[in-house]
Amino acid sequence: MRFPRTLTVPLGAAALAAALAAAVLLCGCAEPGGLKVSGPAQSPPAATGGPVYVSEGPGKSPLRRPAALPVSETVRLAGLRWRTWGGATAVAVGRVEGAWCGPGCQEGPRRATVTLSGLVRQDRSAYYSRATVEPGGLPAERSVPGPAGLRDLRLHVPQR
Repeated sequence: MRFPRTLTVPLGAAALAAALAAAVLLCGCAEPGGLKVSGPAQSPPAATGGPVYVSEGPGKSPLRRPAALPVSETVRLAGLRWRTWGGATAVAVGRVEGAWCGPGCQEGPRRATVTLSGLVRQDRSAYYSRATVEPGGLPAERSVPGPAGLRDLRLHVPQR
C-alpha cells in the first residue's frame, strides 16, 4: 500500500502566498474607477528633520533645552529640567518666578510644570510658539499675564 507524500512548504513561501491572495481579494473589491478616499488628510509627523528651538525674544539666540526662560515681561522660568524635547510638545519641571500671581502667592518662586507646544516649522528647524505653566499648589487661573493666565503664553518665533 502506498501513502501520499506530505507536501512541506517553507514558512516564508506560505506567508507570501497568503499576502498575494489578500492583495487579489482587496483589489477585486475596488470600484472600476479606482479606490476613492475621502476625509481629512493625516497630520504630518511631529519630527522636523532638524533641531527644535525656543526663543527668548527678538534678537536673541535660539535655545535648546534652556535651564531658564522668560515667557513674558513678568514671568520667568528657572531651574528647568526637560523630560521631553523636540516633539510636538516639550515638558519640563522647574520654578516659575516673577510678579505673575495675585494676592496670597507672593512668598517667592513656585515649583511648576512647563509644556511648550505649537511647533512652527522653518526651513530646517522649528520653534515652539506656546507655553503652558502649571504652578504647584496654585491654580493657573490666579495668574496675571493675559486673559488665559499661564495656560496659553505666546512665545516669540523669529521671522525666516
